Amino acid sequence: MFVEFFPDPTEVPDGEGEFIEIRLDDFRADSLFVGLDRKAPLAFAFPRGANRLLLVHDSAACPARDSLACGLLGAYSLPNSRGSEWVLRSGSCSDSVELPAPKPGKSLQRIGETSEWAFTSGTPGVAAPAYELGIRDCGVRLDAAEFRDGVGWALRGFLGGCDSAAATVEVLDLGSAGGWRREEVPLSGAFSLQVGAKGSAWVRLVLPADAAPSNDSVDRFLVLPGNAPVALTEVHHCPSEPEPEWVEVYNSSRYALPLSRLRLCGRGGAFGGASDSLRPYESVLVTKDSAGLRGALGFKDVRIVQVSMGFLNNVSGSVSLCLDSVAVDSVAWTKNTVACPSGFNPLFGRAENTPGYQRPGGDGAPGEPFRFRLSSRVVSRHGAPLRISVGSEHEVELRLLDSAGHGVWSARVGANSSAWHEIPAASRCGVGVCYVALSVGAFEKVVGIVVRP
Repeated sequence: MFVEFFPDPTEVPDGEGEFIEIRLDDFRADSLFVGLDRKAPLAFAFPRGANRLLLVHDSAACPARDSLACGLLGAYSLPNSRGSEWVLRSGSCSDSVELPAPKPGKSLQRIGETSEWAFTSGTPGVAAPAYELGIRDCGVRLDAAEFRDGVGWALRGFLGGCDSAAATVEVLDLGSAGGWRREEVPLSGAFSLQVGAKGSAWVRLVLPADAAPSNDSVDRFLVLPGNAPVALTEVHHCPSEPEPEWVEVYNSSRYALPLSRLRLCGRGGAFGGASDSLRPYESVLVTKDSAGLRGALGFKDVRIVQVSMGFLNNVSGSVSLCLDSVAVDSVAWTKNTVACPSGFNPLFGRAENTPGYQRPGGDGAPGEPFRFRLSSRVVSRHGAPLRISVGSEHEVELRLLDSAGHGVWSARVGANSSAWHEIPAASRCGVGVCYVALSVGAFEKVVGIVVRP
């Protein structure tokens, strides 16, 4: 049975976004044929073990799902300005439908087993329980989250569409170095959960997959005021021409955060795609003209993303940072905040122009992710070896650099290590100056060492 058509995508060319979805019954056949307006039909081998067949132009657009098979539309193009007639045949079973004229960006979803169609958002390869019959859809939602000192987050939610389910609860405490914690919990109806965290946390609730996966999980950042993992650390609302306006965003947590879920509230889209992230202790500059800003800065060692952020008022204004739909930081300024053309650091309340670099010290300043001690800053090629002790809640990378800054040795120090570690400066560096570099994520500190004869 035909269940969904998407004839007129608007975000991508039709050849990339069009699809036809067919719901399969449990019967045996060798082939399946799809025809449009009496044209020669497309032929497909009947997909064994699948309950849906998705016809697309590009196999890369096929979601990976055990119960889903995909086929290629080839030269077939779905009419996007008129109605059309479609025929489906497999063995002794057949289906025929008449589609109304499409609407741009809307999917045509069949209502039950009728000849009526609804214009809605596309759901390629998955069931639409609001329209299809006989779909088992167990869904979870999170209704409220409250932080309790010394305990963590108290969650309240609801499980619908089924009596009970075993859910996987995943928690990442953004204020600790323990990584993701996972446990299986039974859920039913209105439920409450307690998850431990020292402050802001990343929480996921995941149900076993079903025919309609859109509500099988909850993925939420729980942000404690004053404890957000990201912050606005520099604002340049009135730079010198031709430098474009920009703001700096800093990840002060120990974990990479997805750029797809960060944005300036009410100002343009996300900072990046689903595969992009802001590394631990990394800064990114946000501007509406990345090429112009790169040229104005004159150096490449800073990360820049381009967002349609509009204009920042030179006299008085504000900007807010959102993680998902939650505002986690905001900055306001007036003509008395800083004299133009200057940027300012909202953490310190003073003028600053250090793009991509976090200035240490001061109340509310970003903390360094490690402490270290060197046995000496001067070593002899024939004397005691250079040693270092590193204290951190997470793994620290050590590198030894020669006088030109080229890496000649590297090692990793595990979290919560209290041992002294030997650095082969005398054997790997020539007589003169070399450097020891320590880093966690994008945070790095470099210390000079002198090697004597």
